[in-house]
Order: sequence, then structure tokens, then C-alpha cells
Amino acid sequence: MKTNQFDLKARIKKSLDALHLFQKAEYASELLTLAAYISFIDIEFAQSIEKLSKAKVKEELLKFLNKSDLKFVNHLVSDKVEEVEFSILTRAFIEASSAYDNKQEYGKALAQELPTLLSNEFYYEFFTSNENLANLVSAILDGQPIKRFYDGACGIGLVASQVNAEEYYLRDINQLPIAIVEVIFKLVGKKLDCQLQDSLTENELSHAVDLVITTPPFGGKINPNAIKTTPYLRQLFKAMPTSASDSAWIQQALYQLNDTGKAFIQIPSGWLFRGGYDLALRTELLENDWIDTIILLPKGFMQHTKIETVLLVLNKGEKQHDGIKLIDISDHVKQRAVLRSVLSEESIKHIASVFNGQDDPEICKIVTVDEVRSKDMNLSFNKYFINQIQVPKFDLAKEKAKLEMLEHEYQAANTKLTQLLSQI
Repeated sequence: MKTNQFDLKARIKKSLDALHLFQKAEYASELLTLAAYISFIDIEFAQSIEKLSKAKVKEELLKFLNKSDLKFVNHLVSDKVEEVEFSILTRAFIEASSAYDNKQEYGKALAQELPTLLSNEFYYEFFTSNENLANLVSAILDGQPIKRFYDGACGIGLVASQVNAEEYYLRDINQLPIAIVEVIFKLVGKKLDCQLQDSLTENELSHAVDLVITTPPFGGKINPNAIKTTPYLRQLFKAMPTSASDSAWIQQALYQLNDTGKAFIQIPSGWLFRGGYDLALRTELLENDWIDTIILLPKGFMQHTKIETVLLVLNKGEKQHDGIKLIDISDHVKQRAVLRSVLSEESIKHIASVFNGQDDPEICKIVTVDEVRSKDMNLSFNKYFINQIQVPKFDLAKEKAKLEMLEHEYQAANTKLTQLLSQI
């Protein structure tokens, strides 16, 4: 980098603040990503945008993007581009590009900053994994090289961008996030297979990946008839109700793994104890010893909801421990920002260490499958973590002496009161 004084995130945020004077925030995400992309691909074209009228900007952008090798980048061209000062954004990225020695460094910097910035600035729109989860998973994996990675509800790829993989298979049902994630991976030249699809209903065969990390939509209703022919349901022959979307996502993630793969799935904690189909799936996973670890996350861990969630870790390979590791980090909160809890860097490092084998009986306990069976396959944390109430011990002799002294004082006060009343 030519100078260590340039703050890329601050410069982008400054341009966003300026843009908001002209345009509502809900359209800024695609415009911001688009400006970053064209500045990376062709800086001269980005510079030419500043000379165009608002009416010509959209036309020239579409001509430029038609030459792109990306499938979904056209979705970034909002109709609102004709109503805003798009050059405010392009100017910021033109300035940013000149602060880096080469295109590769510039692209890497953009790919590092954009997912976090977009997630923090526009989280109401994306409803996707947040920085907390990305940082936690990144610390747990600790740069471990992965051959194949899959996320069936990838959002803007905030978590995927933290994973060191050779091949990425990313899917999402919404076209704007998938267009953004395609740009982010283009910036760093990573091999990406991305598809616009509903991963629960798409009849997609397994990619036999090493790692799945996903935060699927919470509380969605499903149409069992729409997914009954999907290959991932063949592992559990039981009628699925419309409310079993959490279990459907778990099965979909499990199906995408190879014989030694791991899956990290963030789901509501209710899945740990619900009956019916969820119970049948828990039983199947437990009997096959596929549940490696469950992490109870703080309330407010997600940006858009205060629903209590867990990170369910499945492991089809050899585990480092017998049984199921339960890690309770529900109280590991540095501070509560707007609508969410924030984990400190120190807490994240400690949690990752405990996940990878460090002992901490205060937050971690390993339970056996037999123990879970004895509790009717209920994995709720309050069944295994008992909060001991500290009952203070009393010295009866001292307490008796205090009581006698108080009684003496009462008798003396009563006698004095009687004397005063007799003088009236």
C-alpha cells in the first residue's frame, strides 16, 4: 500500500453519508457495491461516470455490465440510479484505488471491508449472518484450509468471506444479496459457484463439501409437498409438518457434507427440545453420533431479532471428544448495541479455545448420548447446566445473641413509652 494513512472504511462511510442526502438508504447497498465493482474492473470507466448526466448513467452502466462474466451483477443497477448523484460513490472508490499499489491489493481490501460494512449499515434488508458469527467461526477455524465450502442461505457472504476455501458453493433465494456476494468474491478472485434458488425446494445433489456454515431464515413455514422429493430428506422417513423448517435446513446441510465434513448451523434454541419431527431428527443425529457441539449464543446475537439461538455443529468425521460438547456463552456479552449483543475479541478467542479443547467447566460440559436419552432426547441447556444458588450460612449463636439484644432494646423502648404516656 502506498500510504498507511488511508482509511478505506471511513472514506466509504463518508460517501454514504453524502449519498443519503439524495437517496433513501434502502437503495444505497446495491449502488455502493456497483461503484466498488466498476472501480475495480475499469478505473477509467469509473472516472468517465462523473462526466455523464444522470439520464446517461444507467444506460452506460448496463452497456458496461453486459460485458461482465458475472451472472447477477445487472441486479445491482437500480432504477433509482437515475435519481441520485452516483458519482459521489464512484469518486470515493477512485480515490481509494489510488491509495493501493496494485489492483490485487485494492480488491482484497474492498472484499474485506464491504461485507462487514454492508451488514452493519443495511442489516434490516439482508437478514443475514452478522459480524459476531463471522468473527466467532473465523476464530474457531483459525485459518484452517478448506477444500469445498457450502452455504444454502448465504446472504451477502459475510461468513463465507472469512473462510479459507478453494471452492465456494453459495446459494440464496434473494437476487440482491447473491449479486453482492458474486462481486465480493470477484474482488479477490476466489472460485465461486453461486446460484439464485430456494435451497430447501431445489432438487440439488450433494457437493460433498468439507464445511457448511449457514444461518437460515427463522420461523419460516414450508410446503412438505414441495420438498418431499429432495434428496436430503431421504435420511429420515417421517412426515414433515409445515413448521419443521429448522429441521429441514439441518438435513439439507448434513446432506451437502462429505463423509468427514462439518456443518455449523445457527438455529433457534427451541429446536433442542421440541417434539414431533424435530425430536425424530435429534434422535437420528444423536444415534449416529453426528452432533459434535452446541453453543448457546447470547440473546440479541443477530442484528434483526432477539430470539435465543444456538450454533449447532454437526460432524460426520472423527470427533475430538466422546459425547456432545455444550458451550454456554449466553452471558459473554461485551456490550449491547442497537438490537444486538457484541462479543469482545477476548471472549471470541476464549470461546474458540474451549471449542477446540481447552477446559472451562463454567461454560462447557460434555454429555453422553446415554445421558441425553435419559432426558428424552432433550438437549435444552437448562437440563445440563444447573445454576447453583448460594445460600448464606448463619452462625446460630450469633443470630440468637442479636435477637436477644433486639428484644432487650424493644422492652426498654416500650418501658420508656409507657412512662411518657403516664405523664400526659
